Amino acid sequence: MDKNAYLYRQKNQTKSWKGIGTIKYPNGSIYQGQTMDSLYNGKGRLTHANGDIYQGDWKDGFAHGKGTYAKVSEGVLYDGQYQNDYQHGKGVELQEFGAMKYEGDFLEG
Repeated sequence: MDKNAYLYRQKNQTKSWKGIGTIKYPNGSIYQGQTMDSLYNGKGRLTHANGDIYQGDWKDGFAHGKGTYAKVSEGVLYDGQYQNDYQHGKGVELQEFGAMKYEGDFLEG
């Protein structure tokens, strides 16, 4: 999760909300998807201000479950399991725009 977006949400939260929608942050990050208790919960997509994208499952504001993360500027793509915002479980990571590949188990990133 974009830490600036997370901190902004925490400091500017006045009441709880839930539903499906779009959240635009002052730093340029955009979240589109499901929320509950004012946190990302369910399916959603977070586009970071730098262009990186996470799309997949969320739980209590963190990437948790199945998801895909693209570090656009670095040419890295990860597709697999997440736990509390960390790559955790089975997954595939491509680096250097696909020149290198790792497929297997990930442990807390």
